[in-house]
Amino acid sequence: MIARARLSETALAVVGSVVALWPLTTLLEGGAWLWALVLLCGFVGLVGAGMRTVRAPASAVLLVQVVALLVVVALLNLQGHLDSTFASGVHDLVVEANDTVRKSAVPAPVTPGLLMMLELIVPGLAIAVDFLSVTSRQPALAGVPMMIIYMLSTSNTGTALNPVFFILLAAAWLTMLAHGSGVLVRGWSSVRARALTPTLHEDQLGITGLSSTARTIGIATIVLALIVPVLLPHPEPHYFAKGLGRGGNGGGDGVVAFSTTVSLARDLRSTDGSPVLTFKTTDLAPPPLRVTAGGDYSDGEWSDFPGASGLTVGTDGKPLPPPVGETKSDDAYVEHMKVTDNTMAAPNVPAPFPLESGDFGQTGWGYSPSTQQPYVTGEAKSYEVDYRIPQKDGYRTGAPADKKRFADTLTLDKASASRIKALAAKLGGKNSFDQAVRIQDYLRGDEFTYSLQLAARRTVNGKTLDPLSNFLVTKQGYCTQFATAMIMLARADGIPARMALGFLPGVPSATDVYTVVQSNAHAWPELYLRGLGWTRFEPTPATRTGAPPTYTDQETGANGGGRVPSASSAPSSSASAAPSSSSAEPTAAAAPAATGQGHTDWMRTVLVVLAVLIVGLLGALVLPLLARRHRESISARLREHRPVEAQWQVLQTRLGDLGIPPPDEERSPRATERYYRSRAALPPSGLEALHSAVQTLEQERYAAPGTAPTSIDPQSREILDGIRRQQSWPQRIGSTILPSSGRAVLRRGLGRIVRWPARLSGIRLRRR
Repeated sequence: MIARARLSETALAVVGSVVALWPLTTLLEGGAWLWALVLLCGFVGLVGAGMRTVRAPASAVLLVQVVALLVVVALLNLQGHLDSTFASGVHDLVVEANDTVRKSAVPAPVTPGLLMMLELIVPGLAIAVDFLSVTSRQPALAGVPMMIIYMLSTSNTGTALNPVFFILLAAAWLTMLAHGSGVLVRGWSSVRARALTPTLHEDQLGITGLSSTARTIGIATIVLALIVPVLLPHPEPHYFAKGLGRGGNGGGDGVVAFSTTVSLARDLRSTDGSPVLTFKTTDLAPPPLRVTAGGDYSDGEWSDFPGASGLTVGTDGKPLPPPVGETKSDDAYVEHMKVTDNTMAAPNVPAPFPLESGDFGQTGWGYSPSTQQPYVTGEAKSYEVDYRIPQKDGYRTGAPADKKRFADTLTLDKASASRIKALAAKLGGKNSFDQAVRIQDYLRGDEFTYSLQLAARRTVNGKTLDPLSNFLVTKQGYCTQFATAMIMLARADGIPARMALGFLPGVPSATDVYTVVQSNAHAWPELYLRGLGWTRFEPTPATRTGAPPTYTDQETGANGGGRVPSASSAPSSSASAAPSSSSAEPTAAAAPAATGQGHTDWMRTVLVVLAVLIVGLLGALVLPLLARRHRESISARLREHRPVEAQWQVLQTRLGDLGIPPPDEERSPRATERYYRSRAALPPSGLEALHSAVQTLEQERYAAPGTAPTSIDPQSREILDGIRRQQSWPQRIGSTILPSSGRAVLRRGLGRIVRWPARLSGIRLRRR
């Protein structure tokens, strides 16, 4: 029954699939997803082995493996949608996966949607490997799905993969091919051919020469596969992701492009460390460098940001008029910034807001009257700007903003409007500025988690939550979610608000030079306040952004906290608590977030434990499988013409595994019987079986052909059972997991690998 499962071939298929998916670690963040894929590859392999054990037809094996995979993936990723919302839940995850693949920068975050697709695609291809290599016994064809898994990585990276990935994949495939081909060859005709040259006694099928040639060809093919690509011209690479801060050739060199479409389910979470620009400033705490502001929000996505149109021509060194709504004060703080090594593609240019003046050298420039954002007509590698620091004293209380004038920046998202209005009313505030600060402090509070990985979409009352409501319920996200939430909450209070995109300032070097990299891409809200005009706020927790703007902590003194995943708290000042009215959203919204986080942690722990168990199980199978293959090779060599001799040698091998090694030298059958009687504590029935087996062996060796019995299987079972009954459980387990014959085969195999280069070089020298 175990032989029908083809465990050795199954294990090789699983290992080959895992080796093929390993390069994905260069494209994706974290490592928990890798354990999940390894676990699922092992799972589908074991399902296939179980179906083969019961002699299921090949089509049934394949069908059951696919169905089992679909069921497990659904339970892992859609446990909250096992009802009428199942289809919509699948759709949301697929859309999220597509967004991640198209928009995220390498290494991309493994969002719930992307994880589900990986759990379908990679183990699905592992099923194809298992079906071709094990069920259909076509190991050569199994290389196709293995290569498809491998190509998921090679076709989506801008740099060459480490050759070790390819070498290991090729070695895994050749091992599968050698093992599978060996099984097929041993099943061919047993007719012997007389060798014309001296051959090993064990090589009665005459395949040693062929296998040696095959190994040489295989190694040569791998070497050529590593060398030839170096000599060929390289086409433009296709990237796994094009995040907000990635462009040009994608490799971090050259020009940095900038997207003007931002989704709540993707973007602005790049971990790319490629530089965008460097700068020095007189400001001890420089603000973000803005690239654009405005945009329209619909169905979880910001789009239609203003560009370089309708500009007012700028003059180097000449002060700009104050932005709309700002009452300029002579007491305002003005800071200076000198930018160098700018790689942003024209016409966009990063600059602080509000701008006092600019100097772009020989490059023409202008600014938008509505946003005061500067734009350039050509490359601006270096430039200088002066900018102002808003002061709270400039704020003026008064009537609400004109709804007609600010209609676009007062529009609420329809899908989340009721939730937004209720929360805004709960947070309260004495005036517009106080309301804005309360919203900022609420979102920076410890209830919210800053994470590049979004929580799965929740279902409430049978309906899947829209992206913004889902963020407010799960309280987990990154800057895009925090900024959007504050914009909508401010609009609910009648405060015009818009989205700003740009870069955080980074950290200074020992020489006070700041380096802005692509992973500093950031989003924040700008609110229109009487007397201050459009004013920056920072709702994203301090774990990402540091302290909020200085002009916002005069009211509450909040530094903002926020949590990082798996952390109980984050640094905050003693005065960081928000007013009691804003300390919490309704309890119904908070509970699901905690439950979901606990569920995620529990699932991750289970996956890790199961992965370790499966890896341990596969490791524990190696030596027993090698031992069984050794016994099969003995039987295949002798069973046709000397079946009893074959069974006797197999019996001696199994006795060796049980701790009773064969005699050191060749002995007659009766001398061998006396040896085993002295070494093995056999019961009377076992001694009788041993004597009977020896007599049968003598008859086959010395009697006339065709007159002796042809089997000692019953005697062998009696002998082995008698010895096992005398052993303790640890001895039995040790002989099963660590058989001496398996260790011997492993040593010989490693020895051949070590000696192979020398043998190959010797062959080449003789040929010369």
